[in-house]
Amino acid sequence: MTAHVAVRHKRRLALAGLSAVALAPFARAAVGAADGAADGTAKEPPTRVVVLDWPLTEVVLSLGVVPVGVSRPSWYAKLDGVPALPPQVVDTGLLYQPNFEVLAALQPELIVITPWHAPLRALLERIAPTLTVQLFGPGIDVYPAVRDATRTLAAALGRDAAADALFAQAAANLVAASGRLADFRATRRPVYLLRPIDDRHIAVFGNNSLFGGVLGALGIRNAWQGIADPQGMTEADLGALAQQADAQVVTIGLPPGVAAQLARSPLWNALPFVSQNRVRNIGPLPALGGMVASMRFADSLATALQGVTQ
Repeated sequence: MTAHVAVRHKRRLALAGLSAVALAPFARAAVGAADGAADGTAKEPPTRVVVLDWPLTEVVLSLGVVPVGVSRPSWYAKLDGVPALPPQVVDTGLLYQPNFEVLAALQPELIVITPWHAPLRALLERIAPTLTVQLFGPGIDVYPAVRDATRTLAAALGRDAAADALFAQAAANLVAASGRLADFRATRRPVYLLRPIDDRHIAVFGNNSLFGGVLGALGIRNAWQGIADPQGMTEADLGALAQQADAQVVTIGLPPGVAAQLARSPLWNALPFVSQNRVRNIGPLPALGGMVASMRFADSLATALQGVTQ
């Protein structure tokens, strides 16, 4: 889920007032699932899964499960789209305004949501059992939360072996990236992880972000020690970066238009890491993602900083 979506989620939850009567015909699937649990019948792991969040869609796909429905699949693809969604996945509507008729017609066995969907939970449970999984929030570090969320979803989907394989792959990826970064670590320089907004403002990733967590796991200090929002980011003026004059900078997903603005910015060019050529760029990656996103970031960071020795 993107930051601007999270900020406006309350407005989009107006659908929570939808009449329960309108959903009554759609309740049979959930009632049937509850009856199965009550009579002690062993249930197979759900295979018809709907996911109403894009980062959690990544997690479900990384476990080898293709959802039958996802909120705005085209937006998932625009934000990053790795792993890719097959074309047959059904569009269930907006993140916080799902189409309940579409949901019911899909006959899901499980609906996966975030805490931001809480006002909709009772309505969703009339259609299918609903699981809340949290990736970020006040006091939560995103990197370990991603690991916890992966384990939670693996258990719910009967994919524990797939999770074990994914974690083993992530561990190997971290070891490989760490080896490639040995020379850079020897410089003892901290790293700013930035997403420039314009020629005056940047989004900077803190220790509690997904990227900040990977950075720490690689043994590199985050140059930004200020306050970050629950997603691990904060917006700051370029001048705030002067506090760590010896830092290395890595920009993430720098749009060409913004790069051109920075090239003309006297403030940007006056910063020590710019004038001393300590800026590297990596391609766009989702700031909120799963283990796949964390592995891609570790690999991209190692590629950007490999061979940097001063």
